[in-house]
Amino acid sequence: MEETEIDKELFRDFLDLVHKSQEGVTKHPEFSFDKNNFHLLSPQAQYLQKVSRYKSRIYDLLDDLDKVEVFLRRFPMKKFYEDNDIDHLNYTKYHTEVFYHKISTLLDLLKLMVNEVFEARLSERRCTWDNLNKITSIKDSAPIKIVGFFHKSFKDVIFARNLNTHRGIFSDSKRDDLSLPLMIYKNSEKFDMDLDERYKTLMPRFILDYQIREYKKNKLNFIKQGNMVARQYINIFMNFTLPIAVNTAKQKA
Repeated sequence: MEETEIDKELFRDFLDLVHKSQEGVTKHPEFSFDKNNFHLLSPQAQYLQKVSRYKSRIYDLLDDLDKVEVFLRRFPMKKFYEDNDIDHLNYTKYHTEVFYHKISTLLDLLKLMVNEVFEARLSERRCTWDNLNKITSIKDSAPIKIVGFFHKSFKDVIFARNLNTHRGIFSDSKRDDLSLPLMIYKNSEKFDMDLDERYKTLMPRFILDYQIREYKKNKLNFIKQGNMVARQYINIFMNFTLPIAVNTAKQKA
């Protein structure tokens, strides 16, 4: 899939407007380096700063997702991890959960940015898909439609995140299949037990190790594809949303 890039000129125009809107605030008689000076900004500058914060948070999350890939490519400090009862399956599970949570948070931030750009003034708690779509200026707009497509593309990931967060469930049948034989081998080594030869024949350790490596590789590929799709949506979202923010801000000048 060819990635849709962020419109760099649009990005520069937005950042330039943000910076220009905040020029001179340091000369205000009430300005203080030790306090929050948001109330000293003009309405235009306040609006742009709030929108810019969400933009930055969204791209920070995309960078976090890229780091999940980096972590999963290697299993560093193997002896240290294994001494602390962290095996390949634990390691992969942990970073997969991070991926689930970051994707779900991205969805929340997209909705919050729509709320801010369109000045819907919904509280964070009430900034839901249903409430946003009740607002005439938002419901047929490109940004909210892109948010809807993002949700549809990642609905299984978001469902998995909700299970994980609210029920403590990590549903993965392949991992479950590998966990039991790995536990048997680990316990036999830990407690210096002789493992039944029939079991070694049924599930040789080298076969188990190979299957675990393949499992981890498949998870990495899944997350890599997910990251590509997420970045595609975010760039398209910004290409449609930032012009609206720029036009709204200019009206406040």
